[in-house]
Amino acid sequence: MSDPAVVHLVTTVERADPAELAEAGRRAFRAAGLGTRVRGLTAVKSHFGEEGGQGFLPPPVIRAVVDEVRSAGGTPFLTDTTTLYTGKRAQAVDYAALVHAHGFTFEAVGAPFVAADGLVGANETEVRIDGVHHRTVALAADALRAGSAVIVSHVTGHLACGLGATVKNLGMGLASRRGKLRQHSTLRPHVDPDACTACEQCLPNCPTGAIAPAKGRRGTPPPMAIDSARCSGCGECLASCRDDAIRFDWKAESRTLQESMAEHALGYCRRMAGRIGFLTFATHVTKDCDCMGKRQKPLCADIGVLAGTDPVAIDQAALDLVRRHAGRGLEAMSYPRLDGSFQLDHGERIGLGTRSYQLVKAAE
Repeated sequence: MSDPAVVHLVTTVERADPAELAEAGRRAFRAAGLGTRVRGLTAVKSHFGEEGGQGFLPPPVIRAVVDEVRSAGGTPFLTDTTTLYTGKRAQAVDYAALVHAHGFTFEAVGAPFVAADGLVGANETEVRIDGVHHRTVALAADALRAGSAVIVSHVTGHLACGLGATVKNLGMGLASRRGKLRQHSTLRPHVDPDACTACEQCLPNCPTGAIAPAKGRRGTPPPMAIDSARCSGCGECLASCRDDAIRFDWKAESRTLQESMAEHALGYCRRMAGRIGFLTFATHVTKDCDCMGKRQKPLCADIGVLAGTDPVAIDQAALDLVRRHAGRGLEAMSYPRLDGSFQLDHGERIGLGTRSYQLVKAAE
């Protein structure tokens, strides 16, 4: 049995403003000694928000990390990857413009944004892991070319994984388009015709055109249907359906997705061994991840910033702290049919990290 990982916690006041969050992040970075892991070109990997969304970490937080990286001798750059689904993050040019529109300008944060997977998600490197689901994983090439990385994550629920935090930010967030498709390959949504109102809200949100009115179905208009042969499994239809008419096998398919995600995270962490650190914000914890282009209410009181070098331990600590503060688990408050711990179970099993941790609370 492995020794417990040390997870540092810097608490924050309720509804802390951006400057207070930035200071908490700075303190957590220093408490965990993340500066010792900085080498040369340093990827500051975060989620910079979808168009219309407001839950992403604010620019002053990223500025604090950029400053700490530079103080440690690194050359920081902001990074993320493009998405499978339609929207302003589907290719690098629109995403860079969105990053700027959300306030992450060079003047504000002190570092440029570089899409780690290139213009359309094809800039990739295959990394061998010999995992349970994958022999190799396809990762964003420029994230691997960095000398070091600081992964800045935000704890939320997730419509397919139950938990969106450090492991997801790594595994999904640093996969190339091919890697994302592999992770979603078992996610096969289908339409419940009795629940579908034929509002067609899902149609423009499907990047592969897999959704169309069902043939041979009675009704005016007929319900929608999904062509499984064309479906990429991106899950955008699940997010866009307002009638809960699009379903998938929550237990079996979510588990495989989470385990695949953990294996992609493993590929990156192995390649960056000794040169990677994690800051995870358990503040403004919401039902859905920051990929959602909408304002969201928090599910529980703010907790603080977690920092360390073990992504599994940090996410386990985050789940435990949310349960302790809210009186019930994150999944129970967001997607009760899901179990977000599958990614942590598998992550521990394959060597990504440990669920056993020692929580060290920073002095006030």
